[in-house]
Amino acid sequence: MRYLIRFISRNVAGSIEQHDRVIEEDCITIGRATDQVLHLKDRRVRLQHARIERKGAAVHISTNALAGIAVNGHSQRDAELAPGDVIEVGSNVLRVIEPPADVDFAISFELSEAASGEHLVSRWSNPAAGIGGWSKRKLSWTLATLVLLFGFAVPWIGVPNFLLAGPLHSAHSTIGDDCGACHVAVFQRVPDNACMDCHEVRRHVVEPDHAVLGEVRCAACHLDHNEPQQLINQHQALCTDCHQDLPDTIDLSAAGDFLDEHPDFRVSLERPVESPAGDLDWRVEHVDLAVSRDADRSNLKFDHEVHVDSEGLMTPDGKRVIDCAECHVPEPGGARMLPISMDEHCSACHTLAFDPDDPTRTVPHGDPQAVLQALIEYYSARLLGDDPDAVDRRVRRPGQSLTRADRDRAAAEARNKAMEVATDLFERRTCINCHEVTTTDGDLPWRVLPVRLTGRFFPHASFSHAAHDTEVSACDSCHEASSSSAATDLLIPDIDNCRDCHGSGIDRRNSASQLPSTCVMCHGFHFEAKESYP
Repeated sequence: MRYLIRFISRNVAGSIEQHDRVIEEDCITIGRATDQVLHLKDRRVRLQHARIERKGAAVHISTNALAGIAVNGHSQRDAELAPGDVIEVGSNVLRVIEPPADVDFAISFELSEAASGEHLVSRWSNPAAGIGGWSKRKLSWTLATLVLLFGFAVPWIGVPNFLLAGPLHSAHSTIGDDCGACHVAVFQRVPDNACMDCHEVRRHVVEPDHAVLGEVRCAACHLDHNEPQQLINQHQALCTDCHQDLPDTIDLSAAGDFLDEHPDFRVSLERPVESPAGDLDWRVEHVDLAVSRDADRSNLKFDHEVHVDSEGLMTPDGKRVIDCAECHVPEPGGARMLPISMDEHCSACHTLAFDPDDPTRTVPHGDPQAVLQALIEYYSARLLGDDPDAVDRRVRRPGQSLTRADRDRAAAEARNKAMEVATDLFERRTCINCHEVTTTDGDLPWRVLPVRLTGRFFPHASFSHAAHDTEVSACDSCHEASSSSAATDLLIPDIDNCRDCHGSGIDRRNSASQLPSTCVMCHGFHFEAKESYP
């Protein structure tokens, strides 16, 4: 790519001088190091501070500096450039100008009017004078000998803890004294591939045009040899440096602190979607919790208020009070709840019996076609004599079989009886109590909408019910089930409910009753793309 750099300066008389430099490089590197294309003599500038390069159809300026670069007065780490943009790096001002016909991109460079000599780096250092009668050569050789002695000789002859950075974390206890397992090169930082040899992890998910975090080393956040031994750096600034001021191109809300700089919760819900062919499928939708209190679309008819009534509920075993834990059972470890199922949690009260003369006989659950077939087989067996306990079976002489006509009449009667009972089950007293049932014109006269309960409302956050199982945090203190009369109610607590106990990640802002809560308490760094979560 062909770049033009126009250097602008002012002479003693105040007139402006300029000279152009055209380069053909992949990018313009900017920094204090002498190998940079644009060499800045400013102490506040990093050795390799930024780079200007083409990304796709546009030219961008990007930096790894935490403070970013001021582009048009706003600090950014990656910005698309256009003519008229002004970039400030310390006391240096770069302006994007219209390029000539034979140039792809052009900038001008000059010192700002507020530039001060105290920030500039002189080209040559002052020569060191002798000290105490020692010449510079003698002093240099002496210092070099001391470095070799203490850097190599002393550790070699048996000072085992001279260069140790601190104790090894217990998670790396299997490494033992094999320092080379991580420190693969002498006097170099631990590279990422040394971590990946043992750990299979994903990088932080960022937009393709904002891949700064994809270049961050593992050891930037995972600090071994530390006291106290804490392998994960949980400092809140690691997250808020980026998330407190996000660009508009990223589909995330800005967050700086849980107490007063955190967006309202959004929940992921399983929603039924009907195709043009009439088939029902499910997709995940992310909805704002504050404005979607009746957004749960599981297709289930359910009333929490009735089921958890403190006065009790009539059941086949008499009136009794139902506890939340009878249906909501924590999974091993206590983080989330096990799925709700008809057979495990509902069938004790909501029986699928259909014949008062045979109360133990039930129809299958979940398949309307199987329900009708089970009823036909049941009544066919009774009428054709295959059921020895049936009181309404056909009478025949010993050793005599029913005629074909008799069997056809019995089968037709059995189907009519099965349809009569199925109509009662689907439309009046059993299925319709919990499910949405509609009639159809097909071979099966009923359509029962399937039910799917959302299992993870916050798939991108970490939450443990076991950690919140305390004397002051009963189920109803977070989930207002006792006042919910519709299955569409979202019984998920909002952020204000959590702030009763969880305070700021900045210790000085917490009251005595609040738990300091940093970003990593609820959010992980390594996770898959959003689209892969339910």
